[in-house]
Amino acid sequence: MSISKDSQKKSKKEVADFIAYLKAKEELEATKEVLRDKDFLNSIMRGDEDFKAGRFKRWSEVKENV
Repeated sequence: MSISKDSQKKSKKEVADFIAYLKAKEELEATKEVLRDKDFLNSIMRGDEDFKAGRFKRWSEVKENV
């Protein structure tokens, strides 16, 4: 029994679509996890506020101590 090239292409596309679906699902779950962690979310928001207010160090300053 021979599988046609069209059938092979369709199968490959289905596999690629399924992998893309799994990746999107994983990313969504990670986002939901972050949004459920109120302390972490608040920390991110404080960091954003600090950055906007100029309270940060440049990488060139930090990397000297790393």
